[in-house]
Amino acid sequence: MTRNDIDFVQSGIQYQFNNLRLLDQAFTRKSYSAEHPEAQNNEVLEFYGDEILDFFVTKKMYKKFSKIINHELVSEKNEGELTKLKSIIVSKESLSRCMHNFGFSKFLYLGKSDEENNVQNSISVNEDLFEAIVGAVAADCDWDYNILEKLCDTMLQFETTNNYLTILVAEKSQALGFGEPEYIPMFYQLQDMRDLPSNNFYNQYLVVGGFGTPKNPKTGKYEYYINIGGNYFLGISDGILQAKLDADGQAYRFLCQEEIKRKFEKIDYDNPASALHELFQKKVIMEVRYEFNEYHDENGNPIWNCKAFLEGYGEFSADNASKKQVKQDASLKLLRHITETKIKKAEKPKPIVHYLGECQFWSDEQKAEAEKNFYKKPCNLGE
Repeated sequence: MTRNDIDFVQSGIQYQFNNLRLLDQAFTRKSYSAEHPEAQNNEVLEFYGDEILDFFVTKKMYKKFSKIINHELVSEKNEGELTKLKSIIVSKESLSRCMHNFGFSKFLYLGKSDEENNVQNSISVNEDLFEAIVGAVAADCDWDYNILEKLCDTMLQFETTNNYLTILVAEKSQALGFGEPEYIPMFYQLQDMRDLPSNNFYNQYLVVGGFGTPKNPKTGKYEYYINIGGNYFLGISDGILQAKLDADGQAYRFLCQEEIKRKFEKIDYDNPASALHELFQKKVIMEVRYEFNEYHDENGNPIWNCKAFLEGYGEFSADNASKKQVKQDASLKLLRHITETKIKKAEKPKPIVHYLGECQFWSDEQKAEAEKNFYKKPCNLGE
């Protein structure tokens, strides 16, 4: 790797190596070391990186979903849900997608056979690279816990525990006949690299595929589309991950409504808690969690507060003097939100060309080429 390549990788993972040969080794495939015996490959680094990821992802889930109440561990998710979530976060697809987002695979040292087969685009090779980088940092920092925790958070920034929604969307989309969801992050294309903001990492890695910025220059927001069988949903937020989660949330709520229409002729609004439980039993929604708290009004009368929590929908609260009725009140708010909220669909996204500074306008041929590339599915590293 050149000095610029090294700086690019180190700025991406937010870690500066003391021993740069370890960084080189993380990018060295076995096929290359077989042709260059003086070079060590990254297979052992992969092993250590895999073990480190398992630990930190498990800790991240513990911090997010568990707490001690009355000296006992209480978890928002059961063992099966946690197992499934962990498998999503550290799956081959997730880790390879992170490497794609970082734009690191082009720096791999490959043997001739790997080069001929373009393995740098494969899911497994990018997964291996992710793990090898983590292993290399562990060796370089002598397993400093704080450094490794920060590294894992940085490298998994696109695949947090919130991405549990992503798998739910994919499962429902395919079960309902919409096919596999298509994710379309919006990149604003620029003609001249001099107009490319260079003050953040995302802007830097996008140079790989052409000049561009992931933020809408007019609003300063990230925009992320998801296509569910021709139904488009747009997430907009200050962060790219939050924009994706916003789009996922809209798509999930749309799919739940579609499933309810197909499976239920009538919803029992007179007994909303029971209706929600039936939706859960038929696997339309996740299990609703309830939290009760008692307080007193200005006259000293006891009042119950109930919060109903549901994955993909958030929190719905109600107050009532009756504990039994307050659960029904909170349940009704949630049930009506699930069944009656109108999900706003977006128009099919168009490739955006934004001109700044001294940029010249693209020719019609350039615009056509940009549009053709825009509609290719992102992150299909296995193809």
